[in-house]
Amino acid sequence: MNWFRIIVLVLTMGFNETQTLVAQKAWALDQCINYAWDNNFSVHSQELGVRIRQTDFRQAKNDLLPSLTLQSTFNQNYGRSIDPTTNTYIDVQFFNNGYGAGSTVALFNGFMKLNTIDMQRLNYEAEKNRLQQVRNEVAFTVINSYFDVLLQQGLSSIAWENYQLSRNQLDYTTKFVELGRKPGTDLLETEANLAADSFLLVQSYHLLEQATLGLKYQMNYPLADSLVVDTLVPSIFSGSMDTLSMEELFRAASVALPDLTYAMNQLKAAKKAVQISKGAFSPSLDFYAGWNSLYTETNRDNSNQIIPFSDQMANNSNEYLSLGIEIPIFSKFAKYTSLSKSKLKYQQARIQYEDVSYKLQMGAEKSLTEWRSARAEYESSLSQLAKSKKAYDAAEKKLDKGLINIIELYIQKNKWFRAKTEVLRTGLQVLLKERYIRFLMTGSLLGK
Repeated sequence: MNWFRIIVLVLTMGFNETQTLVAQKAWALDQCINYAWDNNFSVHSQELGVRIRQTDFRQAKNDLLPSLTLQSTFNQNYGRSIDPTTNTYIDVQFFNNGYGAGSTVALFNGFMKLNTIDMQRLNYEAEKNRLQQVRNEVAFTVINSYFDVLLQQGLSSIAWENYQLSRNQLDYTTKFVELGRKPGTDLLETEANLAADSFLLVQSYHLLEQATLGLKYQMNYPLADSLVVDTLVPSIFSGSMDTLSMEELFRAASVALPDLTYAMNQLKAAKKAVQISKGAFSPSLDFYAGWNSLYTETNRDNSNQIIPFSDQMANNSNEYLSLGIEIPIFSKFAKYTSLSKSKLKYQQARIQYEDVSYKLQMGAEKSLTEWRSARAEYESSLSQLAKSKKAYDAAEKKLDKGLINIIELYIQKNKWFRAKTEVLRTGLQVLLKERYIRFLMTGSLLGK
């Protein structure tokens, strides 16, 4: 099936409203999906989530850099206080200020920082996988709504054609009743049938409006603006699916889709979290370096003049280098609690991975089964349509010859109506299932 246009049998809507809509821009399915991606709030929120995870990853790497601090103090002393120059008590008002710079480098902390970098990288990758999942979820809702619009458009077209047939039949029956060639009960039956078809037509218009409104909602499309979809839905699958097995489809989906990769990245990140919790039990070794100096009004020369600022800063300068080790002894069991929680979360992530893998296998099997079933139903509906059309044509000829009554004609007409509806429904189902299988194989929901 190279392509499928709504009402394959060249059914057209013959009402003015449709002619007006045709002149407007028709939205193809890919255009609707791209519009939804650009305007969907969930997608925008997840994009921000990716940027947050990227920031966390960047900061985890930055944590390997040395820390650098600058400090300065300004003091005005009154009354009895210690002279910074002589370190003795004096009772003089004076001013002093100090300056300092320090740097710290973590030499070892149980590989916690390295494991944190790996964990944040995996979280960042998982968040990108989740973004693709959200985009796929949005695309699915748009596709389902789009095909619902196509279905309702087709049903409206069928209802319109059915209504036109009933109108023609009413004109035909009225003329023959007036000539006395048919009983008045046939006219009553024809009018009742026309009223029923008119109701179905009005109902189909309302259902089409609701389906269109649903598509607008999924796209975040302005509700006040009109939206017309393109009724041409091309087949997007290249190659044969008849020989495609569930194992082949599952292997392709495992690579193409973000689901399994997302679960695996979460599992790996949870394992890194366990290693980080274990690292908290390890001693930490840090290297410190710094410089200090001091200026004070009490620092005077032999002439009782305050020594200049630059000289004091040089004379009072102090540099230091040091190593520090910290050994955790007791932390109120906080580290044990953190380790236990990280292990439990790792078990959760492993179960989640197995669950995703199983569901992906089931999805592959279900998609193939549903596609083959939909194709069989479509082929059967085509055969049923051809036969019901012949039966209706034969019933019309018999009615003209007086071999059957008007009720028997309407029975065949309704069978033909249902057959056209089934061709429409099953044909769209084939295209929908086909698109999903291609999604499993390529990871793309777009036609291109």
